[in-house]
Amino acid sequence: MNRVDTEFSITDGVARLTLAKPDVRNALTDVGILTEILEGIGEAQADAGVTTLVITGKGTAFSAGGNVREMQSRGGMFSGTPEQLTESYRSTIQLLTRKMASTDLVTIASVNGPAVGAGFDLALACDLRVGSTLARFAHTFVDLGIIPGDGGAWMLPRVVGWQRAAELAFTARFVDAQEAVDLGILLEVVAPHELEARTNEIASTIAAKPAHSVRLTKRLLRHARTMDLDGFLELSAALQAVSHHTEAHLEAVDRYVAAWDDRRKEQD
Repeated sequence: MNRVDTEFSITDGVARLTLAKPDVRNALTDVGILTEILEGIGEAQADAGVTTLVITGKGTAFSAGGNVREMQSRGGMFSGTPEQLTESYRSTIQLLTRKMASTDLVTIASVNGPAVGAGFDLALACDLRVGSTLARFAHTFVDLGIIPGDGGAWMLPRVVGWQRAAELAFTARFVDAQEAVDLGILLEVVAPHELEARTNEIASTIAAKPAHSVRLTKRLLRHARTMDLDGFLELSAALQAVSHHTEAHLEAVDRYVAAWDDRRKEQD
């Protein structure tokens, strides 16, 4: 497709999606950028050789979230009656939340700068988050007299815990990169010039594993949030049975046994 608002590529099992609207700090509430993000995720998901999706921002911000000027003018997705706005949220930003929550890809946010409002929530929707020292996070919805309409109030407590989520949501304060590590928002923080390389290192490590195993493990982790133990164990047994009959599993076992035998010979 002809992409205008994003950049997308796939290399060695890793898909990379860059939000490319630096003039509006990669705001997410335009239908064009949302469509391109959704299509990028779909393209990566459809490629059986891809296990990992990196999302980052172009310019100085990861994403500023909603376009406040459009909110002011009641344009774009913020136009219409309350009923129309409800449907607008369902058919735009909430589709992204659902897509991120349902993918079998391992998603990594490479947070190059501020991630605010829905931009923060996009980062929270990822499995892993690596940030530069320039990364900052804030749930600024209450400052604008609104709520997290994209599902952020569901994601935030699952990352930082209930009490801290309440404090961040009610105060709308900014969290710097180091505090973000302390709170579990970021996995780690690196210098800005090291961010791309470090993110690629993590993504490549995951992409080097058997693709089916990575995707099925991601599926298990997703369902662990909502299933009871009995149902979860049944799903685990079924997916494990499938895994035992894959060529990748048989090849991996052969390599493991051969390496083990070589070590034993060296010890004898």
